[in-house]
Amino acid sequence: MNGSNYKRSFLLGLILISLGVAFNTTLENGSIGTVFIALGGFFFVVSMARKRKEESKNSQ
Repeated sequence: MNGSNYKRSFLLGLILISLGVAFNTTLENGSIGTVFIALGGFFFVVSMARKRKEESKNSQ
């Protein structure tokens, strides 16, 4: 896959975070926005862990 796996989850995390911010500011009940922000943060952290694992595998 050559690194596309962590890039895909990074992009998904950024999209979910931006949707969460948009929902938090536009809706009166912003709980769905908070959920999107949390899911986006989770995917962001997962992608950084995958990137670190892949870089350490390539350096060996």
